[in-house]
Amino acid sequence: MKKSFIFLLVFLLCGSYSYKVNAAEDVLVVNLQYVVSQSKAGSALRKRTQELGEEIQKLQEEAQKYFQEQSQKLDEDRALLSPEVLQQRLDDLRKEAEEKNIELQDKAQNIQQAIKTASSSIDSVISPILTEIVNEKGAKVLLDRQVILFGDPKLDVSAEVIKQLNKRLPNVEVIVKGQQ
Repeated sequence: MKKSFIFLLVFLLCGSYSYKVNAAEDVLVVNLQYVVSQSKAGSALRKRTQELGEEIQKLQEEAQKYFQEQSQKLDEDRALLSPEVLQQRLDDLRKEAEEKNIELQDKAQNIQQAIKTASSSIDSVISPILTEIVNEKGAKVLLDRQVILFGDPKLDVSAEVIKQLNKRLPNVEVIVKGQQ
């Protein structure tokens, strides 16, 4: 917030001293968050992210259920087992639970990395689109909607960016390491 305020203040001060800004010609606005959320690629990414999140949650629930059942079974067999055998089975169950936890953490990290990579691919396509629109319109400044309080809706090029993004990147794949 502080960075945005400083940027806006510098922009206003420079603009008032050096030349008069004709907002209709020199400044454009884009809502990048909206662009990504409304684009085909952004929608595909959001859907796949949700699916992968549900998959991880399901795996965690299954593991939790399995270890609860194993623990309960061990409690039931407690009276039948010698202390050494009981301790060995407890140790084995703990070790198995730790290994499963590490496996799930690795899977979650791989998913996060795949989502980050897919998101970066969207960003890398958006950047040249923004440059082209700024050059085409002859603007001197392009601001993200997040850094301004109010702007004339006519200055917003978000719809144009979405249109171009949908043409250039109609879908984005989330490729998780270790998954086909």
